[in-house]
Amino acid sequence: MTTALKKYHKLEGMGLWSGGVEDQRREVVVSFGDATLVIMDSRSMHVVSHWSLAAIERLNPGKRPALFSPDGDASEVLELDEDLLIDALKELQLALAPPRSLFDRLRTQIMVGLSLAVLAAGAVLLPPALVDHTASVVPMAKRVEIADRLLADLVQTGAASCQSSLGTSALGVLQRRLFDAPARLVIMRNLPQQAPRIQHFPGRLFVVDARLLDQAESAEALAGAFALAGVRAAADDPLRPLLRHVGVFTTFRLLTSGELRPGAARGYARSVLNAPLAEPDMDAVQLRFDRLVLSPRALAENPVSLDPAAAGVVEGLRAQMDTQTEPAHAALLTDGQWVSLLNICDG
Repeated sequence: MTTALKKYHKLEGMGLWSGGVEDQRREVVVSFGDATLVIMDSRSMHVVSHWSLAAIERLNPGKRPALFSPDGDASEVLELDEDLLIDALKELQLALAPPRSLFDRLRTQIMVGLSLAVLAAGAVLLPPALVDHTASVVPMAKRVEIADRLLADLVQTGAASCQSSLGTSALGVLQRRLFDAPARLVIMRNLPQQAPRIQHFPGRLFVVDARLLDQAESAEALAGAFALAGVRAAADDPLRPLLRHVGVFTTFRLLTSGELRPGAARGYARSVLNAPLAEPDMDAVQLRFDRLVLSPRALAENPVSLDPAAAGVVEGLRAQMDTQTEPAHAALLTDGQWVSLLNICDG
């Protein structure tokens, strides 16, 4: 502080000063005293005012000419236009200011750190909560609409839905036999995926790669693959991964407006079809077969390519059959229905 006062002890400059709101401005000489700003009439050199340097406030930061007042009293105003005077006043005020505490010196860093922590927590915690809540309130009608978009997106990649009068009727028999609630089973050829599979989408949509019909040795084997897909569907709402894919803002829009932004889910179906399948829980698989009164033998004895991610489950089913006597089960489809289903892509 002493160094700064000595530096500007002999500094003087011109300014304009008024002692009240209605007073006419007059030309003054400004100089620096001991922790004060001395204002003198330029003609008589009589002191007209003393201001404490520490209490001076600038009324128009960043503008020129610079306007100052003492203790926030805007009725008394000093107007300065000389850079040297303005810079000197600023430097002396900083020198006279009380030393800041460690907290004051680190306040900016602390606030920035806290802000980043809040943002990081929001990025980690808010999206999962938002996804879960949105998935819990989206009605079935909207889910079906989303499923239609995903099907249309797959068609854009070159895939085609398979339909025939008798084949679609046979598929309906399987749907009513294997699902408690209405579900859409759609067989498609030329799907953009490596290994054939049954993939569950929102809206109780099950997309079946037509190649599985060539690999399934019976309707019961295909039904077993549907049972595994049903276990996966029950384990995780298929809308959740889609919402994670489209992002927070699109999810929030769906929650608040009930609309999914056009094109938001483009490419999602293809990415899901090529993502690894989770191995279904063995206990859940067994319970599903028991509830459906469905024999696991056909699936266990059929090539594992019906569900490449369920090798462990298939081995478990085989081990259980070796130790248990299996009751007889009625055929799911007649021979004619099964043949019609196998030829559904030829219709």
